[in-house]
Amino acid sequence: MSKLLGLIQALLPEIEPQQARDQAYLAQAVDIYDLERRMREIEHRGRSAANDLTFSLGLR
Repeated sequence: MSKLLGLIQALLPEIEPQQARDQAYLAQAVDIYDLERRMREIEHRGRSAANDLTFSLGLR
């Protein structure tokens, strides 16, 4: 089974974790206002994704 997992990992491109992408995005902010806007955007995206999951599971 580990050989199969190794093969799959070798074939698929390495995917950067979301947290690392978010940190890189925040690091590109040009000033404090841009940083705050980016932080709100990430926070909103997280809430939106959680709501989408809730609706898809029929929990509401």
